[in-house]
Amino acid sequence: MSKHPPDPRDPNDPRRQSSTNDAPVPLTRVDTGGFTDRHLEKYGITSDEAAFMKAVVKAMNGELKGYNLTESMSSTIKTLYDIDDNKLQDLGYLKHHTGVARRRYYTVTPTGQRACRMTKKHGFMIGDAGDDTPHRVGVELTRQYYDSRDDVRRVEVSPREQGGRTDLVIVNTDLNRIATIEVEGGRVSADPGVPDNASSGINDYSSLRHDYRVLAGADGESVWVVRNHEIAANVLRALVAGDGIPMTIDRNTLKGIEIGRVKIGEFNDELDLMGADGIDTILTFQMLRNRL
Repeated sequence: MSKHPPDPRDPNDPRRQSSTNDAPVPLTRVDTGGFTDRHLEKYGITSDEAAFMKAVVKAMNGELKGYNLTESMSSTIKTLYDIDDNKLQDLGYLKHHTGVARRRYYTVTPTGQRACRMTKKHGFMIGDAGDDTPHRVGVELTRQYYDSRDDVRRVEVSPREQGGRTDLVIVNTDLNRIATIEVEGGRVSADPGVPDNASSGINDYSSLRHDYRVLAGADGESVWVVRNHEIAANVLRALVAGDGIPMTIDRNTLKGIEIGRVKIGEFNDELDLMGADGIDTILTFQMLRNRL
């Protein structure tokens, strides 16, 4: 049993299920009603494909009973439906994500959400409106890790911060904020459909630098949770080149981080010496999984 009661605001809190019934809830097919032949023909999909996309959106919203975002969607949700995920990707309804700690995930695009008549939710304790599934996976891993710690009282997802939103805020048992967290999913080389000459990571460097400044001005440790070492290197490159950010990292170290030769855990020791207030620690999705 968890040390904290379930959060009634958080539909993705697994304690809401376990608090009333310790038996696991089985994952079952979602209702396929509501998809008329005319609707399916309009979008060029089968009822199973519509139901599958509906299930993925429900999973992103934390509303799919029997499923948690720490699990692969391919080996759980997909197995319940007779679908062609490549077809759905070609139609522009679905994105594939393979490089998420060796698990396969899907994101339903806005057009795909119209096709399956299910809308991705966002807001406090849910997530950002523009999040793809890997980002929400990172948020969920972070939430579960900090919630498991005895010194943590509350984990807030997508709270307001300096006129915008940050990904997570961690409050300890003394009601002090001990960490402000930014999660970066991004694109990695293992994702299906990524061209060989395409760069990994997040292309919007200005957004990364803005997030750095938000964390630098916030209380507690500044933690960046990244999908893998490729995203870590991408974030660091953006920050090193940013005005007014006191970070100096040589190209060989950045390349070593990108290809996995320089381990993130070891590099965190170097971060301590830089005095960059907006980034104290980097954690990968896999590092969080190892701590759970």
